[in-house]
Amino acid sequence: MCAMANEERLNVFRNMAEADPENELAHFSLGKIHLEMGSTAEAEKSLRRVLELNQRHSQAMRYLGEALLRGGKREEAVRILEKGIRIAHEKGEFHPRNEMQAILGKEGIEPPMPQSAGREAPAQEPAGFVCRRCGKANPRLDEAPFPSETGKRIHEEICQTCWREWMAMSIKVINEYRLNFLSSEGNAIYDQHMREFLGLEG
Repeated sequence: MCAMANEERLNVFRNMAEADPENELAHFSLGKIHLEMGSTAEAEKSLRRVLELNQRHSQAMRYLGEALLRGGKREEAVRILEKGIRIAHEKGEFHPRNEMQAILGKEGIEPPMPQSAGREAPAQEPAGFVCRRCGKANPRLDEAPFPSETGKRIHEEICQTCWREWMAMSIKVINEYRLNFLSSEGNAIYDQHMREFLGLEG
């Protein structure tokens, strides 16, 4: 979990979003924190901005759908979540897809169940190791990437392909946030984004 207090995190990401209105990561982080704090209107505003910058951001759709439901905008929430499920499935982002399907299920709505195209659609999940993030039976990491509980979970639950994708994305996170790993704040921001990207939240 992020070690920073919510107000501290808000200030960090708010300053970054104000300094660079095109900063997708900053707006997404603001929206997620506002939602955690119960500020649904502010969360909605930030997450809509993310989708203006990136229309296929499935995680933003997942949290925007939740914010809209909390704000009583059920019809729009359902549309956003149904769209998000399809986009997440197309991108192989199965953790947010499953979360959005669960949210709709709790609302008593049958969620879309998109199928993979052609021969790639398996009759059932393959036996053995299946990556938590992509849902595929790719090879897992040879060892934990670092000695911590999170490192252990990555080794046990995340495949090599998804870990390489995070390694590429982490460069963007480090540069966007100008992270200083000598500070607890820098490490907390990095850890937060890593866990969200890999679907290890919760």
